[in-house]
Formats: sequence, C-alpha cells, structure tokens
Amino acid sequence: MAVSLSLSPSEIGTRAKSKGYPLLASNFLEPLVENIPEKSSMIGDSNWNPNDKFWTIKVSQKNFKFIQKDKKSPFSFFKGGGTGKEIMYEVPVGRVANGKSKPIGIKFTTKEFSTAKTAEQERGSAYIFRRVLNDNKKYKSWDDIVADKTTFTELVKIFGGDVPFDWLISYFAQQKVLMNQVQPVRISEFNRDGGFMDFISKLISKKFGIKKKDNWDPADIWIINGDQEMYIRQIKESMEGPHQTIGELNGILRTMFKKKQVMGISLKKTGKVAFYEEVNLDGLIPDTKSYNYDVPMTDLIAFFDIEAKTGMFTQDVKIKVDDPDTKKTFTFQIKANSSDSKKGSNLKFEPTMKGASAARLGKAPVDDVCEILKYIKSSASFVNDYGKYPATALEFKTHPKGESYFRNTVLPALVKGGSKITTDVSDIDTIISNIKESYNSSMDRTTNTRCKLMGLDFFYQVSKLTNEQRNEFVTDMVYLAQKKAFGKRRDFGPFGKIF
Repeated sequence: MAVSLSLSPSEIGTRAKSKGYPLLASNFLEPLVENIPEKSSMIGDSNWNPNDKFWTIKVSQKNFKFIQKDKKSPFSFFKGGGTGKEIMYEVPVGRVANGKSKPIGIKFTTKEFSTAKTAEQERGSAYIFRRVLNDNKKYKSWDDIVADKTTFTELVKIFGGDVPFDWLISYFAQQKVLMNQVQPVRISEFNRDGGFMDFISKLISKKFGIKKKDNWDPADIWIINGDQEMYIRQIKESMEGPHQTIGELNGILRTMFKKKQVMGISLKKTGKVAFYEEVNLDGLIPDTKSYNYDVPMTDLIAFFDIEAKTGMFTQDVKIKVDDPDTKKTFTFQIKANSSDSKKGSNLKFEPTMKGASAARLGKAPVDDVCEILKYIKSSASFVNDYGKYPATALEFKTHPKGESYFRNTVLPALVKGGSKITTDVSDIDTIISNIKESYNSSMDRTTNTRCKLMGLDFFYQVSKLTNEQRNEFVTDMVYLAQKKAFGKRRDFGPFGKIF
C-alpha cells in the first residue's frame, strides 16, 4: 500500500494504541512528540500495518537530529541503521509472534516521497487562501496548518499523500502576505482551474494569438470577488469587434484589480518570509533604452571543469545582472528546459534574485529573447533548437556547429581578446577536450553537453553587441522574465506577485 503521510504528531500515538501497542505510544512516541523542537514537523503514514517491516514517519531535519542524538529522545539509546536521510529502529514493545518477542520497526525519514507538481502547489495555495479568507482560519505558524485537521486532510488529497514540509512553510508565508498586503475582499473565490482562468486563456489565444497565457500574464490564480460571470460578460462585450487591442484588455483588468473585483496573482515558492509586488498596475511603461543595467562581458559565466562524480561539466551558463539602485542581483541560469530528456532539450532562461531567498522570477520566453536580440542587432541571431547542435562526440567532429565552429569562431570570441567571459578554463584545446569527455559520460543523455554548446553559442551572439546594446538586451531579458511591460513589449497583463 502506498505511503500516506497524513497523521499529525498527536495522531501517531493514537494510531499505535489503536493497533494494540500502548507501550509503543506511551514509552516512545508520546514522549518524542512532547520533546521534539519542531512540533508539527512529524507526520506519520496512516496506512501503517504492524505486519509491515517499518512504520514510516517523516520529520524535519532538525527533528531528525534530535531523534538520533538528544538525550531527551527516547530513541537516542538505541542503535539505529540507515542513511543520512533515513534511520530505522527496532523497538521492543512486548509484541509476540509465533511465541517469540518481536519488535516494531520505526523508520524516521527526512525525504519527500513525491515531487510536488505545479498544479498541486497552486491548488494547495488556493485552498489555504480560501480557509484563511472565507473560513476565517487563523494560522500563527505553519505548524498550525498541520494541526488544522480539515486543512491538512485536504492538502494530503491535493498532494496525493505526501505534503512537502517546504510547501507548508511556503503556504504560511504566502497567506500572511495575502492578508497583510493584498487584502482581498471577503468573501472571494480563488480560481485556478476552469472558470475565469479558462475564459481568459481562451480569449487571449483566440483574440490575440497568444497560445501560452503565462507569456502574457503569469497569474497562477485569480481572486474573484463578486459575480464571476458578470466580469466575464463585461470583458467579452468590451473585446467584441475587430479593432480591440490587448492594451485595452490590460486596461480593463487593471481597473478590476484596483477595485479588487478580479485580481491575478502569481505565486512563487517562498521560504519563511514572503514578499509582494504589483506588476503592470500603474500603466507606466519604462523605456529600457534610457534605463539599462550595466552588464560587462565578464558577467557572462561558463564553467568547463569535469566533475569527477558525473564525468561531465555542468550544462548551464549564467548571466549576472547587478541593479545599483535596489542593490539586488539577478542571475540568469540558461539550461535545459528538460534535463532528464534522452532526446535533447531546448533552453530555458530563468533568473533568480539574490536578497530574497534566491527567489525565482519566472522564465523569459526564449522566442521573445531571440526576437529582441535580432531586433537590436540583425547579425546576432540565435535559434533555440537543440536539433541544430551535435548530439554525440562523434557528431561533434564534423557537425556544422561542432568542433571547428567552436574552436575557430565561438571560443576565441569568448575566452580570448577583449570580450572575455568569466570561466574556469581559458585554454581552447582544454575546453574542446572537456567537451568531448562530457559527451562520452553515461549521464550526458545527448542533452547535457549539447545544452552547454547552445548556451555558448548564445553568448557568442551576445558578444557581437556593443556595450550599450548588450546592456539594453540583458535589461530587456530581466523585464521579459518578470513579465514587466517595457518599450519593446507593452502587452504584458497586470498581476500581483507573491514571492
């Protein structure tokens, strides 16, 4: 039976008693619950059967260390077996099988049993918001979310049995910001699936040819206060006819947002603290020609040292962008959109921002990045297509974008002369040798090395820009990633961002 991590700390002891093991509860589990440093960071498998080899109980890292080493832990006197993320104990509780005493196996683990999918994350956020706003539920800490049986039971359903601790922490931070800064009107609907989300996605696709809604407005949920169908009808009527523009749609949504009728909210995973920003709400559109970040070529970064563990170098390249006004640093990581692909993968451009728990800002639409690059300088052309690059070391020898191209054209422009990037290897022969070695790693999967070549080729195209052009281009990339309207892209929709 699949693991279902849904038992709160108090319920773990109760479950042990209900299965006929009161000593397990009174001598071990209840004293543990009483003394652990993080009270709700301990969730048990509700599917446990005493005939199972081990009863799985997930705990936080802090609780894990306490269980192993602290004198107040009833398990610290036992020798446990396991790894850095799991430890198993054989607990003597008077259990008898076939006339012999048989211990109960308890396995404490810090690992998550499932990867939280985007849909699960966002549905979890929406549910927490409903509980806080519509049900007037107060959470003083993320522990309270686990202790709230109604809420936690629903989260277990959403995540399919295993609610990651880091998302519980994020949910607490998100709802705190929602109530303190967004301040939606009671009672509101939090729409993620169907309803307004479905309507607006179809509208911008049919009316304006924008197939991916997030390339226009990255709102993950819509806060609807009032009659949803009325708002849909009003937008439909305003958009009828051949001459309406996406700017008009954005204007309508800005008005609705300010009146707290329809509020699009982008949700990013947070740490213990979350922040809030309103984007494209004032209607002012900056011109990145007059306000640009300073991005020298040395802020373009690519490393080539082979990792002993993998036999490859890292697939990514990076661009560092410093904002002198806010003192924030953006780091664009350019890497495979699907690192696990065995067929190859195109690139994604995703910045994080230092100073806000390395907050992810959203992906820059790569087609738009390529379009703006070519707009700024026609000779600087990049196509995000892995099929145009060699898949193997053998192909690398003769491919049009293989050894000759990188040895004689790309690498001299990046690691020699006046436009040097930041790198750990500047000798071209060594880089070429490392490329071949990386290709031959069993972990390459025709994806890793090819993505590095694509990133380097992109850097080569950027190296063709003047200093002013490069500053303008990278500034545009930052705006694109955040979906902030600017001179070349005025069509981004309004939204609030919790990050």
